[in-house]
Amino acid sequence: MSAGYILRMIGLIALVCPGMAKAQTDVPSPAIQQEVLKTEAARDEAMQKADMAVLNRIYADNVVIVNTRGVHLTKAQRLADFQSGDLKFLSFDQGDYSFHSYGDTVILNGRANSAVQFHGKINRVPRKFTLTYIKLNGEWQLVAQSETLIDQPQ
Repeated sequence: MSAGYILRMIGLIALVCPGMAKAQTDVPSPAIQQEVLKTEAARDEAMQKADMAVLNRIYADNVVIVNTRGVHLTKAQRLADFQSGDLKFLSFDQGDYSFHSYGDTVILNGRANSAVQFHGKINRVPRKFTLTYIKLNGEWQLVAQSETLIDQPQ
């Protein structure tokens, strides 16, 4: 499933369900933002430590992950990357957050300036990301993640 396909589907939903399109401008309360950021901080720490129990709890079973190379990954594939050591964070810096809410769904956009090692190759290029969290059974779970590299001036 390509990122373009996902964006087209979101646009279609906005056309078919105009009430949802209106909700698009809603910013979650500070309390909800803090809940989501607390979950995100736990995920960030778990990624750095390869804490499989925490990652397994936060990633929804059917999470859609699109990495910086445009590759679609399943939960099992992402967890395997952490468990094997193929994916490691050498430094971690994330921020510049913005939020949008749709009921029990929160879209979190931000910027990452982390150094990441993937299959032995180090990437220090800043990234923009979009994370979609849904509150399921009282817990925030990550259901979609997409990242793109930010072009750097030459």
